[in-house]
Amino acid sequence: MKRYGILIAIAALLLLAVGCATDEALPPPAAAPAPAVQTERADGVSVLMYHMIADIPGNDAVLREDLFREQMQYLHDNGYHPITLAQLEAYIDHDEPLPPKPVCITFDDGYPDTYSIVYPILKEYGFPWTLFMIGGMTDQPNRPTLAQLKEMRDNGVTIANHTWSHPELPYESEERQREEISRTQAWLKDELGIDNRYFAYPVGLYDDTVKQVLRENGITLAVTMNPGRVRPGDEMLEVKRIWIGDRVDLEHFADRLTHDHYRSL
Repeated sequence: MKRYGILIAIAALLLLAVGCATDEALPPPAAAPAPAVQTERADGVSVLMYHMIADIPGNDAVLREDLFREQMQYLHDNGYHPITLAQLEAYIDHDEPLPPKPVCITFDDGYPDTYSIVYPILKEYGFPWTLFMIGGMTDQPNRPTLAQLKEMRDNGVTIANHTWSHPELPYESEERQREEISRTQAWLKDELGIDNRYFAYPVGLYDDTVKQVLRENGITLAVTMNPGRVRPGDEMLEVKRIWIGDRVDLEHFADRLTHDHYRSL
């Protein structure tokens, strides 16, 4: 009987060992894929225009961090789906379907808060967005560094052309216009590996000559400071945007997401 007991114990140990080996060989269960967002025909898109996130009273181009987070939380809680400029371009040009309640988030110029505040908040919400960067101000005091721009690019941020030094283009010679635009295009390609198609007019100023220079440099979509929402068939080099600054409280913010003729401040 003692011998049988020993044999049973050995068999139990062998079964345990085989079970452990089997468990180790099994691959971990695959994560469930994220549910696909259904698309639909959109009735207009609000392209939001931000500049700096900071606490500077009296500067209408600046928005406090708490108000910015409140706005992003509003988008999240109310079923809005921020889209990329590539999606916006396809919508304008071909009436491509978009996720429900689409909105486009853009920032101009590039400041330290672009990396330290905007980037982590929008990454937290999983929102795509665009930075129109002044190329020649990279690595300058109170501006993003090239390393920071590369990190943002690697994490899905669209970085696009806002000229080299932010001049008022229609008041410059055609030669200077070409230099400002083409130099930034080359910088985006050489330093960030970006074949850029997008542009924001400094101070919102443009004319037919500037638009032609953009076309020569491969720009297919340019955003203005002209107010209003965007629809299929709009002029691709005159895309409207909606100004967001400290005076835009949550009530006005919600109004600007849904109405072409939103209330003035």
